[in-house]
Amino acid sequence: MLKFVSIIGSTGEIGNKTLEIISSQKDKFKVSLLSCNQNIHILKKQVKKFKPNFVYISKIEERDKFKKYKFNFKIKIIPNEKELNKFCESKLTDILVACSSGINSIDPVIYALKSKKKVCIASKEIFLLYGNKIMAISEKYNNKFIPIDSEHSGIFQILENQKIKNVKSIYISASGGPFYGKELGELKNVSIKKALNHPTWKMGQKITIDSATLMNKAIEIIEASIIFRFPSDRIYPIIDKSSQIHSIIEYNDGNFTFSASINDMKVPINYALNYPDRVKTKTYANFNLYNRIELKKINENKHKAFKLCRLALKKGESSMAVLNAANNIAVKSFLNKEISFLQILEIVEKVLKKHKPVKIKKLQEIRKIYKNTEKLTLNICN
Repeated sequence: MLKFVSIIGSTGEIGNKTLEIISSQKDKFKVSLLSCNQNIHILKKQVKKFKPNFVYISKIEERDKFKKYKFNFKIKIIPNEKELNKFCESKLTDILVACSSGINSIDPVIYALKSKKKVCIASKEIFLLYGNKIMAISEKYNNKFIPIDSEHSGIFQILENQKIKNVKSIYISASGGPFYGKELGELKNVSIKKALNHPTWKMGQKITIDSATLMNKAIEIIEASIIFRFPSDRIYPIIDKSSQIHSIIEYNDGNFTFSASINDMKVPINYALNYPDRVKTKTYANFNLYNRIELKKINENKHKAFKLCRLALKKGESSMAVLNAANNIAVKSFLNKEISFLQILEIVEKVLKKHKPVKIKKLQEIRKIYKNTEKLTLNICN
């Protein structure tokens, strides 16, 4: 029986790879909804190929432009967020894939979780902005979601039949990005092209820059702590330049369990879509079990990204949302040639240290803090 899949953020890297998996498993999945923020040109191509009956576009101007496109099948443009949320809890959604950045995925995830849909989450922002609330909803409705990030997917798989109380430490791996091992002085004049030259992964621009600053890996410590209800001070980043070891669990009795696969996001996406079953993919055939893998400990004191994420965790409450908003704007400013590479984390640090944590009760409160932080960061960048 076909499963209806709704994708929030279909035009991004994870959205496109999700569609690749669906395209190769047409006997299992049917796209019912495609959604994006503003990239309607890619959305148009996706709609023509996958023929969903519904689309949603966040930006009103782009939504109006999309209305002018003609298709040879019936398609409805969902008019607002309220109707999008209703769609995600309706019988037209069996699986929700949340992979858009920012705040856009949070409400759809909440509605899908409450309606007992399968929810697959790739968006880091969900956990930084509203993670503890999402976990509370997941637990209340007894509906666990499947993380798509390769590291968290690996941890999820390892811990599926384990008790968290038996875990001593969690390790998440990083390739180190293009600049690992270099001194700060060597990074003063880093170009956008060099920062986007990731050694092992093919990803979108934002996450590639986060990998270069190591902010991506630092944020994943926060994610893992929230998702698995595990103390952040027992989660450690390690270097695996091959990007084939994704996560390691160390147990209290001295045993270790590793999660490994080829460095292709289609592997954890395929796992999430088919969970609890496992379906063979062509990607698997590319993995070489006999490659030499060398793991190294990361000295967190040498990398500001880890200090900032640990600080955000220590300050708590709204601090993680502020960290995320400031980082998003700083990375955009670097990509727009408005600030230097080294200024990215300097600006995030300035914004985070100024912030006085606020206890979050409602999603609207975090939206306000997020927008205010974006404005503040923009002012600093300009």
